[in-house]
Amino acid sequence: MKKLILGATGSIGSSLAKKVVSDGSEVHLVGRDESSLSELASELNSTFTTCDVLEENFSDKIFKDIGETPINGLAYCVGSIDLKPIKMTKKSDYMQSFNLNLISATEIIRRASDSLKQNKGSIVLFSTVAVRRGFTN
Repeated sequence: MKKLILGATGSIGSSLAKKVVSDGSEVHLVGRDESSLSELASELNSTFTTCDVLEENFSDKIFKDIGETPINGLAYCVGSIDLKPIKMTKKSDYMQSFNLNLISATEIIRRASDSLKQNKGSIVLFSTVAVRRGFTN
């Protein structure tokens, strides 16, 4: 069984992957930067998928790479923060944030749900520090 970590090359994702592996579990890493993913996967002796969660049906690529491997954990460590004055924002800024933080998260949860249920797995969704701290703009 493996734990699936999306956003694996970010600070939180890579730290989590290292901790999970050091605790004796296997991980499948997901991220956009193939070079960073490959390096981390080599360090952790793990599998990986390079994809962008904003692409349509990104989960198909992940589950093609995983195959029939059971999943007993999912960590969604994907995120971004777009700080700019409201005068400079566009509808597309909000839609991209909505797609990244809600639509893509629900797509991967929906796709992994059967395996997670069968294996009594867990889901962890990370948010931003902006939830607890106020920032200009």
